[in-house]
Amino acid sequence: MNPLAFSTLACPTWTFDRILQAAQEYGYQALELRGLQDEMDLPYAEPFTSANRNATRQRVEDAGLSICCVSSSGIVANANLDHVKRHAELAHDLGCPIVRVFGGKLPEELPHAEAVSNAAATLRSFGDAAQEAHVSIVLETHDSFSKGEQVAELLNATQHPAVFSLWDLHHPYRQGETPETTYNYLKSSLRYVHVKDSKDGVYTLMGEGDVPLEPMLKLVLDGGYTGPLSVEWEKRWHPTIADPETALPQYAKALRAYMEQH
Repeated sequence: MNPLAFSTLACPTWTFDRILQAAQEYGYQALELRGLQDEMDLPYAEPFTSANRNATRQRVEDAGLSICCVSSSGIVANANLDHVKRHAELAHDLGCPIVRVFGGKLPEELPHAEAVSNAAATLRSFGDAAQEAHVSIVLETHDSFSKGEQVAELLNATQHPAVFSLWDLHHPYRQGETPETTYNYLKSSLRYVHVKDSKDGVYTLMGEGDVPLEPMLKLVLDGGYTGPLSVEWEKRWHPTIADPETALPQYAKALRAYMEQH
């Protein structure tokens, strides 16, 4: 069964101890790191400083969990390579295989082919940094790359052995791309999946929105995807949505039920 994870976006006020406790309580096997309390630049958060990483990794392992993704603010269009390097080193030190990056917004003043070529050069540099740290980069379906078609175009131009894709199930669908189309573009590069539901522009509990999550999950699971299913409940960015104490156990229960029936 695919490991269940949740992003720390879901719980912006929780301590790391509370995050570990909740993951165990709700039946998750892994954590995706995306900020901790007031610190969004993960290598500067207290548990993730160089001096504390070994102890933090041991705490995670002692809790029967793993860190499955270090979600950076790396943005291809911004070429913030030093930021990606720091997060790749953090991922390595925590025993985490994956660093998430965004594509950002392609410059509209450039011809499309030139903009993609420039983006590919930057993404290759991100891949080199990841490879040096013995981890991989995943490019999320987001921003100018919200569709699988756009991510696949950039990955094909990049051609780097340490660069793969992240399918956020929400974004391509909201951009009008069918799940089958997204999956066909990403299936050969897919290494990570974000799960969230929504309706009328508001994130909802799983099954209360209109994102066709179950058919999407069927595509990835039938296709042999064995990586994490990570609940990206964006409480940090949308404070009025349900609290993590409500959303995280509900998503875990719904995902487990689907996978057991599948």
